[in-house]
Amino acid sequence: MPYATAQPLHPQGPAMNLVLFGMDRDLLPRVAAKVPPGTQLHWQDSQQPTSAQDLQRGPQSLVLLDFRPEHATASAALAQQLQQAQPELLLVAVGGTGAAQVEGVVLALRAGVRDVLDLDSDNAGVEAALRRALSPRAAAQPQAAHKARLVVLLGVRAGVGTSTLAAHLGVLAQQARTLAQGDDNTRDGLLMELAQPAGDLALYLNLDSRFHYEDALRNASRIDTTLARTAMARHDSGLVLLDRASGGEAVPPSDPGALLQRLRSVFASVLCDAGGCPLRQLPPLLLEQADEIWLVADAAIGTLVSLDQALKHLAGQRDREKRLHLVVNRHDDSSGLPPDQIARRFELPLLATLPERPRVRAAASRGQLLLRDAPRDPYLRALAPLVARLDPAACPVQANGLRERLASALGGLQWKTK
Repeated sequence: MPYATAQPLHPQGPAMNLVLFGMDRDLLPRVAAKVPPGTQLHWQDSQQPTSAQDLQRGPQSLVLLDFRPEHATASAALAQQLQQAQPELLLVAVGGTGAAQVEGVVLALRAGVRDVLDLDSDNAGVEAALRRALSPRAAAQPQAAHKARLVVLLGVRAGVGTSTLAAHLGVLAQQARTLAQGDDNTRDGLLMELAQPAGDLALYLNLDSRFHYEDALRNASRIDTTLARTAMARHDSGLVLLDRASGGEAVPPSDPGALLQRLRSVFASVLCDAGGCPLRQLPPLLLEQADEIWLVADAAIGTLVSLDQALKHLAGQRDREKRLHLVVNRHDDSSGLPPDQIARRFELPLLATLPERPRVRAAASRGQLLLRDAPRDPYLRALAPLVARLDPAACPVQANGLRERLASALGGLQWKTK
């Protein structure tokens, strides 16, 4: 039976036995070049009769399945067959990080494989994935002590512009993070969608998302930097999107505790868009764990009634006076209550006032952001305090310095408050 042994011998842990199970052995040399020294690597033809001994080769044994796009569907079927016939086998997908590889990675996760071996990563990353797959208990633990800031954008009723705000804010915060940290920026921000209807964020960011919130719930223990890079949609700015599958109207009822823990260990910040989603449908744990909840409202009388109802629902939240803040959107000086009066009436700190800008709605109706066509628009300038508050650790400059640096990135003019 064909096999290869990686050399020289400087193993970082017990030697492993890997079986590449599939129809095409051309992947064998690529895997051999990436695995740790001393690893025994075998190829087993999936079109030939296969015994348990062919696939299970000792305590440090893994079965590798080829989830490159051209083989992903066949390997997903193999994974299901192996899980039924030999559930004790540890299955690992082999794939890459390119845009064309994403569908294969998503199929692998949905097929229930233990981990994903990214052949586009370095040898250390490949070994880490293999060791993680061999240690289920370790894989279930958080990756590091890092705990990202979690902010929930809670639109008090549908139609107040929460998702549009979330998309612009997420991209601006990512740009600020890059400006502040440069090449030292090792973590990107995450924009998570629990809004209704689903799918708006992907349209605004012009992304084709394949890995959704529902997938993340089922694969919470597998989420790490590799999966975030290979499976989740990523904007040109570096912002990562975890949205919901289009067509679903209700947030899945599953407890998101494990998922939130993993996401906060992987990303620099987590911004959750909960626009249009009734409070009773949001996971209570999300609201409990959020560092801050920003209530998004406008000055319309119907919205203020919804804001009052939302505050009654949130009355029992811990540290209510510290975590709840008000964002007044679509403000027009000529109509409605002034934002400061709304804030006093509902006893909320006023975090930001965003002006009514028809071009924001026009861009959103075309599935676009203002950042490229009108980077100096007053709406974008008004987002400066929210950008700084979303991820303070990534923006260690003073307020004026942050405004100047963001303005430079968005067109060269300094930020203005009016």
